[in-house]
Amino acid sequence: MLTLNLVSAEQKKEIKLRHLYGFIKKISLTLIVIAIVIAIILLVAKIVLQLKFNNIVEQTTLVTKNNQGYNSKVREINGKLGFIAKIQDEYIPWSNLIKKLAAITPADINFSYLKLDAQDKTISLKGKAKFRDSLLDFKDEMAANPVFQDIGFPIKNILEKENIDFEINAKLDSTKI
Repeated sequence: MLTLNLVSAEQKKEIKLRHLYGFIKKISLTLIVIAIVIAIILLVAKIVLQLKFNNIVEQTTLVTKNNQGYNSKVREINGKLGFIAKIQDEYIPWSNLIKKLAAITPADINFSYLKLDAQDKTISLKGKAKFRDSLLDFKDEMAANPVFQDIGFPIKNILEKENIDFEINAKLDSTKI
């Protein structure tokens, strides 16, 4: 049997190119379809993720709005507590000092002026003592008490023997009040 090939070389080349073109066309069409399917899947995924994101943002916003009220209340309470702590830190128990002063004061000494200065931490006393010995005992008691420091006791306080108008200034140790 004899095979005749009546197709010329040029036509053979053209047939091969048509087959190759058809094959490339099928592959291209398949790739385009796959790309379209992937694009649709990605678009749907983007829409789903956007909806989820919007939902989460909405919930977070509600939580944040609720927490802002609590946060402002907490800040307000913290501010008040800080103010109270500052007041308590600056508090000096003057009543304890006055009790100590009353305990060491002899009966024949009367005070006409008592000034307690919290900033300078000083005390100024003016008054009248019936006897010099009582005033000197009072000064010694003050000197023995660790609350009173640098006691200013002018010499004019002891020039008279009876009915002495006196003035005493001293610094205070606030840690021992």
